[in-house]
Order: sequence, then structure tokens, then C-alpha cells
Amino acid sequence: MAEPVRISDIYLYLRCPRLVYFQAMGRRVWPEAANLSNLLMREVALSLSEFEPEGGADLEAFLRESLERAKFELPTIFRDEINPADLLAAAEAVGEVVGDLGSKLSPNLGLLSPSEVDLELRSDRLGLSGRVDRVVSRGKGDGTKGRELIPSMIKTDRPPENGVWRSDRLRLTGYAILLEDRMNLRIDRGLVEYPWAGEVREVELRSSDRRRVLRIRDRVRAINGGKLPDRPRDAPCTGCPVLDSCETRATLASKFF
Repeated sequence: MAEPVRISDIYLYLRCPRLVYFQAMGRRVWPEAANLSNLLMREVALSLSEFEPEGGADLEAFLRESLERAKFELPTIFRDEINPADLLAAAEAVGEVVGDLGSKLSPNLGLLSPSEVDLELRSDRLGLSGRVDRVVSRGKGDGTKGRELIPSMIKTDRPPENGVWRSDRLRLTGYAILLEDRMNLRIDRGLVEYPWAGEVREVELRSSDRRRVLRIRDRVRAINGGKLPDRPRDAPCTGCPVLDSCETRATLASKFF
């Protein structure tokens, strides 16, 4: 049985289908260097699942403690990829916005808890897998009756003026499909967290998005099997780590047609 298509590969396909092709060939298609500020901010955002406002805890102090913990743990997680001086500068950049972040997030804390973070999902039946940042649980009791699960993604880019980016909505739909398959319940909404902006946006999950995710799954399977896809006209080629190989393929193809 073929390995399930990762939800991250669906996101990669939406950026450019050829990135999926070169990844299947063993090429590195993501940026070489991680953005340390974004990595730290993601860890801080994930920690919100542990915050308990009922006890009168100070949110800003909690976020600063989470930042210090992330600064300490990140070198262990990523080993040689992190330069200590760069990490210190990144932590200072995140620390400058923590106070503002706390005031913006306070009204949205109820949307993010109780929750479980970094949940790995897989469905051989659907041929999909992925790791969702957060799953918020609503309702009472241990059973699924009367319970609502809400997948949530943490995005460290800036949000659009309204709603969420199309690629984020489709990724969220993919996670919802996997949760539905595991828990045998219907999921009609999800969340996208934009911690730099201090915003949490709700997303309605539509049938058309579910259909789109399954069609992209099929296309990713074909690409992983060796099918070279066309390069979209609006492909984000600037700074692409496989641009030279992609252009070479296009040149070779033009010689035969």
C-alpha cells in the first residue's frame, strides 16, 4: 500500500505542483534556513493550551515564560541548525511584541482551550496523513455525542485583510477530514491562528473544499509516481530552491515538442 499523502504536500502542491515532483526526487524544496522568530512564536502560541486564566494568571508573564522555555529548548530540537547569536536576536524580536500579543489574544483564549497540540493523524482508508497544530474540544463527557472537535492551525505569516488564505483553508479542511475519519463525527469549522497579529479566525469548512482536497490528493499521488506536472504561470519562482532544475526540465521538454 502506498504511503498516505501528507497534508503538507497538499500545501506544497498549492504553492507549485513541481515542488511536489522535486521533493519526490529527494530534493530539498523548503528554505534551507529556518526563520527562528517564527519557530519561537509558534512554540509560544502552542503553549496557550496550558494557560489557565481562572486562577488569575498573568497572560503576558505566561507568554514570556513560554518564550524563555522555547529559547532554551529550540537548540535541542534542531541541533546544529541554530546559531546561538541568531537565536538570541530572534528571541528579542518576539519579546518586543509579547505584551501587545497578550492584550490582543485575551479575548480569543476561550476559542483555544481545552485543546491538544501537535496531534498526528493518519487514515489509510483516505490515503491522507498530517500533524495538526491544535485540536480544540467542546462539550462534556468522554464520548463523541454532544462533543465538537475544532482543528486549528498556527500561521506565522500575516493574515489577509479578511478571512484566511485559500491554501490555509484547504489544509484545515484536510485536517478536518482526518479528524472526522478517526473520531466518526462531523466537523464543520476550524481555526487559523495568526500569533504575530494576535488574531484567531474561524473558518467554515465547505463541501467544495473537501472535494478539492481529495482531488489534489490524487494529483500528488500521480506526481509522486513520476508524473512531471506543468508549471503554473503564477508559480512563485523567485527564490525557489529548485528553479535551475525546473528550468532545465522545461528546456529539455521544449526540444521534443
